Amino acid sequence: MAAQIGSTRMIDVGEHRLNVWTAGKSGPPVLLVHGIPTNHRLWADVVPAVCGSARVVAVDMLGYGSSPAPDGARVDLAAQAALLVDLLDVLELERVVVVGHDLGGGVAQILATTNTSRVAGLGVVDGVCYDAWPVPLVRAMKAAWPVIDRLPPSAVAAALRPALRSLFAHQERAGRFIDDFVAPWAEPDGPRRLARHLRSLDSVYTQTVAPFLPRLDLPAEVVWGRKDHQMKPEHGERLAGDLPGARLTWVEDASHFVPADRPDVVAEAVLRLVARA
Repeated sequence: MAAQIGSTRMIDVGEHRLNVWTAGKSGPPVLLVHGIPTNHRLWADVVPAVCGSARVVAVDMLGYGSSPAPDGARVDLAAQAALLVDLLDVLELERVVVVGHDLGGGVAQILATTNTSRVAGLGVVDGVCYDAWPVPLVRAMKAAWPVIDRLPPSAVAAALRPALRSLFAHQERAGRFIDDFVAPWAEPDGPRRLARHLRSLDSVYTQTVAPFLPRLDLPAEVVWGRKDHQMKPEHGERLAGDLPGARLTWVEDASHFVPADRPDVVAEAVLRLVARA
């Protein structure tokens, strides 16, 4: 994993604060959106390969990483997408290439279909879609949210580590990322925050926007790990078929965490979107 370039800072977005990593000084802006239970560090090896050609913004969604979520704040996909539009306004970014992984892939679809004028290109990497989620692992965690809510942080961290490791094909790369993914949930309020996110998971959001995907007129890239046993490859194939002119890239030696397993392939897809933005 490369040393982090650029800078991270907390940005006020309305009544909320988001932790944002920015890198690159010129080129089209790119918004990178992670999933559950990760954060902006998912893109640690993608950003250095992209920021020479683009201005990259990798965000911790509300309640993830270092972005706090006040009691009562919505953390579902629709709310996260709306807050990211507000973030673009604060950063004075009129149009962006948006690329999302896992839940972030669902957020990216919502942005592209509901705020089309703000999206110059759409990338989905093993992203939630249609009614194909929550995936089995997360579905089990969602069912157990009342227990997770009461667990000590150390127990949550200990349970997450092997679960996350199973989603990597390149096990030699897993440990470095898992440390970054688990750390926020090992904080005192980590179990409560994780339980809150799990409760919010609902495929109604991606099902609602699915009929509008074939109407999109923008560059699209779908990248999928062949070894992803959670978000199955057939979902990526369907998504690419529904997005007009989308390029589908299979990553034979990657599982669910493709940005960590094969950041080079993800970076190439992002750069293709940048070139067409």
